[in-house]
Amino acid sequence: MLDPDIAAHMGPPAEMPPLTPELVPLLRTNMAMMAAAMPGADIDHVEDFDADGVPVRLYRPASDAPLPLLVFLHGGGWMFGDLETHDAMTRHLAAASGCAVLGVGYRLAPEHKFPAGLDDTMTALDWARRSAAALGCDAARIALGGESAGGNLTAAATLRLRDEGKPQPLFQLLIHPATDMSFSLPSFAEVGAPGLSKTYLDACREFYLGDVPASDPLASPLRAGRHDGLARAIILTASEDPLRDDGEYYAAALVRAGVETLACRLPGLPHGFQFLPITIPAVAAANDLIGGLVRRYFANA
Repeated sequence: MLDPDIAAHMGPPAEMPPLTPELVPLLRTNMAMMAAAMPGADIDHVEDFDADGVPVRLYRPASDAPLPLLVFLHGGGWMFGDLETHDAMTRHLAAASGCAVLGVGYRLAPEHKFPAGLDDTMTALDWARRSAAALGCDAARIALGGESAGGNLTAAATLRLRDEGKPQPLFQLLIHPATDMSFSLPSFAEVGAPGLSKTYLDACREFYLGDVPASDPLASPLRAGRHDGLARAIILTASEDPLRDDGEYYAAALVRAGVETLACRLPGLPHGFQFLPITIPAVAAANDLIGGLVRRYFANA
């Protein structure tokens, strides 16, 4: 069941209108308005950079020593969100973890289809590795993470890094990731979420992938032929999320391939819970859990 405080905040469920290209600008505006009303945690140093053409924003808590760095990719169906809309979320993540976080403003569909967002992810990660010392961060402790579509990009990036013979991040953080673009795993029949219906997600896939088949492993990491040789993973799913099995099936695939994986289903939470006000106790608790796991994984590197 959905956490009662979250249910009260969200109100009665409402069906989404069919997602069309004409609706995308309106939904982006609505997301920006919602984000503007969400206060974020105070962080000692926040600064924007150009990461070889990709806009990024560094959130660095106060520290006299180089901090570990989490390169973090926001969600939004590959079509929504930017550094501003997810500023509060990223601030809370940096505050809870005590680590530096680099938000990535990757290009969005439908204007920029696959693999533009993935290309930007790779560019931002490479820039972060080269720029770590100048950012006051530890180049030996850089991880990659994301939520929803950002989790998809994170998983895809680790596959691409492996296949290109490049170093893996220290670990990968996947928060309710999309890993199978068929959107047909059992949780879709078990969990109802009007704002995240299969019809809506099918449209997201169409606008993001274009003519690229859903079976492409860099679009659907779960469908990769092999999952060995990837960074150890933290995979967090939400109980009230149609995409729940995307994360849990992917965790199982990593375990079968011998990848160290911590998987946890968070009870009472919906998809996109990090975009809800931190004043909701269940959201605050989840944020503290995520921050603690990030801190622990960096500390045990």
